[in-house]
Amino acid sequence: MCTTISFAEPEIVLGHGRRVLFVNPNDLQIFKEIELPPDLGLKGHASQSQESCPAAASTATATSAGQAPGGKEQQLAKQPEEGGTSDSATASGLGCATSTSVQNVAYSPDGQLLAVTTSGAQKALLLYRSRPENARLLSTRPLSRASSALRFCSDSSSVLVTDKTGDCYQYDCVEVEAPPRLLLGHLSVVYDILWSEDQQHIITCDRDDKIRVTNYPATFDIHSYCLGHREFVSGLALLTEQHIASASGDKTLRVWNYIQGKELLQHELPAPAVRLLVRQLEPEKVFQAAVLFYEHVDALGLYRVERSSDDTWSVTATQLVCAEAGSWSISNFTLTSDRIYITGAENERLSLRVYDIATGQPASSGVPEGWLKMVLDGMGANEEGAPPFIPEDLSVWFKKRFDNVSDYLERKKRRIEEQQQQKCG
Repeated sequence: MCTTISFAEPEIVLGHGRRVLFVNPNDLQIFKEIELPPDLGLKGHASQSQESCPAAASTATATSAGQAPGGKEQQLAKQPEEGGTSDSATASGLGCATSTSVQNVAYSPDGQLLAVTTSGAQKALLLYRSRPENARLLSTRPLSRASSALRFCSDSSSVLVTDKTGDCYQYDCVEVEAPPRLLLGHLSVVYDILWSEDQQHIITCDRDDKIRVTNYPATFDIHSYCLGHREFVSGLALLTEQHIASASGDKTLRVWNYIQGKELLQHELPAPAVRLLVRQLEPEKVFQAAVLFYEHVDALGLYRVERSSDDTWSVTATQLVCAEAGSWSISNFTLTSDRIYITGAENERLSLRVYDIATGQPASSGVPEGWLKMVLDGMGANEEGAPPFIPEDLSVWFKKRFDNVSDYLERKKRRIEEQQQQKCG
């Protein structure tokens, strides 16, 4: 099961299980809430190339809006209606309310659309009109495989979805029922994706250490590669119209001119990086890169990255945040201007903790009393009978390396010794 968390002014967006919650970080206020429909309305074992089922649009609602696509008010369906899904249908994956969960959540740049992908029995891309209609479901389109990353284009007209086999599909957000278009493919799982502001380039990173820059719309044409990482590339961030940052399992944070495929900065990290988030502090000059580490005494590193007038890049400040690493299983995080919000599992239950971004210590002020409980209750983490939350095992991201030469030489040595003994005998 996955947990997604992000900050889109003025709200924190948290996705877990079957719910997406939109909360005010400074007040005891839930702006809105989405819960996945009991049945996404997919056509059996629909493939990704099939058009979405319009019937799904009539089953999903948002608690704050209470409206279905047809405009009629409905209440959020938390239980199947009487005479609804049978046990046999649930077991087959149709109408399954327990095995389908939120995988990725992304806001469009204009803040009007929200894309949600699901995993489990029913894999789908759900597109919502977020504002001003407060999460009105527009379409549900099936995915053939679980998504690994999600990204809108700069004008919000389409969204890219990558999957765990390395394929990247484009979904139209104007013709919301249109089938997807396959744009490109990798030979391994894609962990992150960017789309340049001018929509001329799609940038992807994968488990095979590569960052690939693909021309758009002629995606058969690869513009450049950014090569140098020695392990999986877990995250990308767009810095300027020509520069990106990347983080990797090889314990490095790097800055690239992706147009030229040229590395401009390599900064050593204390542990493999599994998440990357970048905030702009000064336009195109100063950035804060936040990195989530894999199995380290410090959970996160905050790095001030600066660009000089001659286009050289450097890390000018470093702050490590312990976040009680080791006492719970951390899965994801997001940043605001003054706080760090970290999600994870404690005793197989969803947990959320808040830290001060300046000191790295647990936030002692600014977080309203009862806020954490409100959020966890809203996500159903404290409900009796809630399924256990076990974060993804990230050890599988690392490639297994085999030393066949040493094994061969050892067997050859034994064979020669045996032959010599036979001659002596």
